[in-house]
Amino acid sequence: MQTKTSTIALLLTQAGQAHHDYEKSVLKGVYDQDWARWYAEYVIQNGLSECLEQEVTVQQVSQFFIQSYEAYKGKKSGETWADYTAREMQQTRFV
Repeated sequence: MQTKTSTIALLLTQAGQAHHDYEKSVLKGVYDQDWARWYAEYVIQNGLSECLEQEVTVQQVSQFFIQSYEAYKGKKSGETWADYTAREMQQTRFV
């Protein structure tokens, strides 16, 4: 049985794969400066609120992703960003 954290991590991994395709095909290989918003829209459309058992907005999640990515880079742990962020999201109350 999948935990909520692993479900969120999978959702983030899927978002990453879809975003890679988006950058490659739509943006023609150009780095997406607004990646966090794109990810937020994707994960919310694909059930993030249900996983977190709270309603979240694109703005809230986008900001969280930006902060999470900076914290993740600073930690230099062996885990993936998706796993790190999923665990942090599970512990966050979005207000």
